[in-house]
Amino acid sequence: MRPTLLAGTIALALCCADARAGDLLTAAAEKAAAADAAALTAPGTDTGEGDDADEDGKFKVYWKNGRTTIEMEDAQLDIRNRVSFRFTNEMPDDSVRLPGTENAGDSKPSFRVRRAKTEFAGWFWKKELTYELQLSWAGPETGASTDSALEDLLLTWDASKKQAFQITIGQFKVPMGRQEMSTSIGLQFADRSILSGEFSRGRDVGVMTWGRIADKKIEYRAGMFNGNAASRTTNDNAKLQYNARVMFEPWGEVGYSEGDFESKDKPLLAVAVGFENNNLQGATQGQQGSIADLNTTILSTDVVFKYKGFSLFGEFFSREREPEVGGAFHSDGYQFQAGYFLKRDKLEAAFRYAAWDPTDLVDGNDRTETGVAVNYFIRKHQLKLQADLRWLEDEGRDLSASELRIQTYVSF
Repeated sequence: MRPTLLAGTIALALCCADARAGDLLTAAAEKAAAADAAALTAPGTDTGEGDDADEDGKFKVYWKNGRTTIEMEDAQLDIRNRVSFRFTNEMPDDSVRLPGTENAGDSKPSFRVRRAKTEFAGWFWKKELTYELQLSWAGPETGASTDSALEDLLLTWDASKKQAFQITIGQFKVPMGRQEMSTSIGLQFADRSILSGEFSRGRDVGVMTWGRIADKKIEYRAGMFNGNAASRTTNDNAKLQYNARVMFEPWGEVGYSEGDFESKDKPLLAVAVGFENNNLQGATQGQQGSIADLNTTILSTDVVFKYKGFSLFGEFFSREREPEVGGAFHSDGYQFQAGYFLKRDKLEAAFRYAAWDPTDLVDGNDRTETGVAVNYFIRKHQLKLQADLRWLEDEGRDLSASELRIQTYVSF
């Protein structure tokens, strides 16, 4: 008998110290001797739950698609690390001097660990009870706290057991904006566009009901949140943020990732509309009539189409903002992005254009982003090399800049 299996058998006997310990030890020893080492199984132990304990339980460990999975009788744990290493060369306007440079207009190259995340996810007791915990070690994402590594911590109960009606509580991304809801490892460019963080705040603490109905062709989400930054212990004021999103996928599930790895012999289409209201009036303590305390309402729509390596994505936000003092104003934004595999599932080229208007009360103050990208996939999104070049313009301040980004992204 292998030493590790012998040790496991002895531990099993000690844990199950009752009148049947001898029988359990014999059964465990016979099973361990006959087990195939490649199956990575081990004898179960007494859970302390009396007759409900699974004395013959097993666990199984394997790695697939960038995840380590541990399967047990009454639980499953998936572990994934995501890391992106990035080189950025900032090339500012001739009138702008970047920190650390000698002259205005000088470029600034730098290396950075852009993302380093650890995710724990799975189910416990029953498969309809799932959880997710994600920690960020390289700095916060949009909407996350600067004082805590915690990004996501959520529990979900699939009350329908068919994904038709689910309830999620905790801290997670609010359902607003397709690109913000897409995982960072699935992006076509090194990062999201200039609309991200402006119209989609990222993570918050709250509760959401969601599911897929109509033969899983319709996905809906509706939730209530604090309306402030993540990892806060309380709300900023006495009002909550409300979100809703409905998406229609007539030809199959598209998924929240960019590029086309999904469509094979038929096209895929997803069309969605969204709503958000976040009233922050009164959130600034001791400052009555703060112009920064806005009551914001957003209506959004987005569409994505994928077919045989071609992908097209578009998104529009219509935003109305009302400060505590002064009149209401509109601040809209939109973007579209297209990509095509020059070599199927290996080499991809992409284009993006994004623009938003800070306020319709001022003419000629739009901010825009134009970019091109090239991606080389070694193991799809789990291991890839990315390079993009983008041009940024601020019409209101008559400034322009460009930026070159090269990064590798790996999931393991």
